[in-house]
Formats: sequence, structure tokens, C-alpha cells
Amino acid sequence: MKVGIDLKDPRMKFARAILQMQAEKALSTPQRIESAVLPIYHTKKLSPKLEQIGSGVALQINGEYFVLSASHVFDAIGHYALCIGTGRGELLTQFLGDRFSSRRGPSGTHADDPVDASVYHIQSIVPDSFKDVALTLADLDLSHTDELGCIHMAAGFRAKISNTIGNQANSKRECFLSRELDETGYQALNLSRETHIAIAYENQIIKEERWQTSPTPKGISGGAMIRVTEVPMVIGPDYVPSNIPPKQVLRGITIEQRRERHRRPGAIIATRVGVHIGLINRFLPGLITSAQ
Repeated sequence: MKVGIDLKDPRMKFARAILQMQAEKALSTPQRIESAVLPIYHTKKLSPKLEQIGSGVALQINGEYFVLSASHVFDAIGHYALCIGTGRGELLTQFLGDRFSSRRGPSGTHADDPVDASVYHIQSIVPDSFKDVALTLADLDLSHTDELGCIHMAAGFRAKISNTIGNQANSKRECFLSRELDETGYQALNLSRETHIAIAYENQIIKEERWQTSPTPKGISGGAMIRVTEVPMVIGPDYVPSNIPPKQVLRGITIEQRRERHRRPGAIIATRVGVHIGLINRFLPGLITSAQ
């Protein structure tokens, strides 16, 4: 329970009503970016059964197909083919390809790599179900600022509610709506806005008119950090709604969650998608330029 916050206070009820209204606008926006988020599967130790270990985002650039994710997700896969489900109970698809990654951390893995960015370049047949949802460069948000304070959504597949039967996957994509932290929050978490995006994720949330512990979003690493344009989280008396239809844009790829502790804010953290585009440009020079 949040100390000093009375859910029955009329002011609190009014503020929650405004937030609910804005959240509904964000959730009713066409799910262009959400649809490109897919679950990633691999076998765990001592078991042949495929289990969901993370999420990835489908991307297409000039006829080449990629999966953007977190490096620590790919670390678990090693040299094996990438196994992905569409999230609709369809057959799992295995992709062969190359992986481009940020530098490993001091441990020699990406577990302590603060950037934690990887791109999987697919070099095998790509099914239409993947092509249909793959994003393009036009769907990416490479800006470092969000002056309007738009609603952000961390989208991915939680491992707790994902399962497989044979070579079929049953997964449910989820979204966690919040606001981007201010500069003080970034400093408290020792994060740079040049490379990361952090949205508030508190230990306690309101559900069914009472405080409850927020779920642990294990499995959404490698998923999408989405900004919903033209839909601010907070609106004041001078707010004028935009005539421009809102849309989802991809700002980053999620890499971790941090709980509130020692006066530091809780957050879901993503690496900016510009880092992933930089990896593609480094290892496939000329591809991005030819697509523009």
C-alpha cells in the first residue's frame, strides 16, 4: 500500500479518471508496433522441451529481415537457430542467420553489458506470417526527447503465461503502460538518455480498487518500448487535443526491470533502437542508405 495516498480522495479519483481516459486512447491506437513483437523459445538445461526465454521485434530493411532483441536473450541460445512463435498458437519457426551485438561486459557475457543490444540477421526462408508484421524504418522513433510526455508501453511475452505443446506455441502478448522518467530518475538509475529509455514501474499498482504488488515482467526482455504519439500521460487545463491521429512508434528494445529500492525509482529499461540500427549499419554498410 502506498503511504499517504487515499484511493477514496475525490482528487485522487479525478486524477485516475484522466489517466484511464488517456490509457484507453493509447490502447485503442492501431497495434502496428505491438504486432511485430514475437516470443523467442529455446530449450532449458536437462530438458528437451522448448520454453519461452524472451521476446524479439521483427524488422525489414530493403528486403532483408531481422529480429531485434536483448543480447542476454541470444546468449541463452548460443550457436543454435533462432526459434520464434507468432503468438497465435501457430507452428514455431526456426531461423538461421548471423547475430550482431554490443560489446560483452567484464564477465565475458552480456549479463553485465549495460547496452545489451543484439540484431539477428535472418538468412533462411522467411514465412509470410513474419513478413506481414515486420516493421520498417518508418516505424522507428530515433529522437532523444519527448516534449509532450506521451504514454509509453513496454510490450512483450511474459514467460509465466507462455507454453508449448510439441512445436506449437501458446503465448499472450502483454503491455505495461507508463510514463518516461524525468532527468532525476535517469540520474538515480545511472542511465544515459543517449542510449537508454526508462519508464516508471512501481512496486505497488492499483487493481480492482486496491493496492497490489506489480507483476514481474520476466520474458519481455527483447520486446518493444513503444511511444504512442499525440497521447500525453498527463493533461492540464490548457491541453488542446491534436488533430493528428495517434500512432505507435518503436523507441527501444527492453532489457531489464528494476524494483524500487534505496530511494531509487522502479523502472522498465530499454536500449534505444538507434543502437540496433547502428549495429546493422556497421555490419551491413550501405543497406540502410539504400532503403532511404
